[in-house]
Amino acid sequence: MRLLVIMKRNLDQSLAEQRNARYLHMIEIYKHAGFEPYLSYAESIDDIKLSLNNHLPDLVLCGIDHLPENGCNISHNVHAWFEEHNVNYIGSDYKVIELALSKGLLKQKWQTYGIRTPVFGLIREKPEECNEDIESLLSLDAFPYILKPENLGNSRGIDENSIVWNEAELRKALDKIRLQFGGVILAEHYLGASADFREITCAMIEGSSGMLFMPAEVSLVEPKRFHIITTRDKDKKGTIANPLDADTAASFLPFAERVFAIAGVRDYSRGDFILADGEFWAIEINGQPMIPDQWFSSAARFAGLSEEKYLVGIAASGYRRLKAEGRLAQVFPKEAQALLKGTKLEVL
Repeated sequence: MRLLVIMKRNLDQSLAEQRNARYLHMIEIYKHAGFEPYLSYAESIDDIKLSLNNHLPDLVLCGIDHLPENGCNISHNVHAWFEEHNVNYIGSDYKVIELALSKGLLKQKWQTYGIRTPVFGLIREKPEECNEDIESLLSLDAFPYILKPENLGNSRGIDENSIVWNEAELRKALDKIRLQFGGVILAEHYLGASADFREITCAMIEGSSGMLFMPAEVSLVEPKRFHIITTRDKDKKGTIANPLDADTAASFLPFAERVFAIAGVRDYSRGDFILADGEFWAIEINGQPMIPDQWFSSAARFAGLSEEKYLVGIAASGYRRLKAEGRLAQVFPKEAQALLKGTKLEVL
């Protein structure tokens, strides 16, 4: 079975080298599991077309959500493009990817279904709309707030200055983040001041009998005044993941199951949660989590899955779904079947 892995290069040279090494390691894992794997990098839809033509894959795993085409500035949802061109891909459909990328829309959906998420508001760009939105936030009286770009993942745009305690700090932080990123800004009640605050990440892979949820507690290697994880903390290994204790996990998993189900994700995903004030809170969903990834790998390991098993398990999730839809006739590699045998991810 020909498996094409498509990723985007990091502009930071040192990080690009690290990620390339991780991706090549992943390719070796798939090779040993009986796949015929290929790694391609893409900066545009045109690059993806070239890779598809060169490798003729049976299955595609792409870690990129949007790319431009034909030199245009307009970005296309990559999974939507795959569907339009009958490419068999692993992961959530394009509508779910768009929902997951919009923190505000996903939180609104969670609220509709009674899922607990922090009080939040969206601040638009136009001056008159911005002032109106700020007034709405002030009326909620939910300080402290944390500000973040509404449609960016991986903690981009977040640092300790993103936490604001009054209107003056809110306006100052808003100006700074707007200058750097533009667009709509999400302001949500910051739970990190709670005495019992804990951050939980939960990896998900679709198994033969449903979603397998794998939680882990995330903390900072070097504690700060307030718990806030930045892009630098993630990229520079400034975080550590530990197993979630059994009692907390037992209480958490039913909540996580509802959160993922309402988001509509499939095959694989990862969610961010908080335990504060004695309650679980849904923060956001990553519809295309980076793999191999420290948090995903740790969560899988705590659930008894080696890196080989969870990576092959992700391929199995897409394969199983596409096979059931009549889109794949190929047999799943026997080495991969043997690797997953006896786990919740095996291909039956």
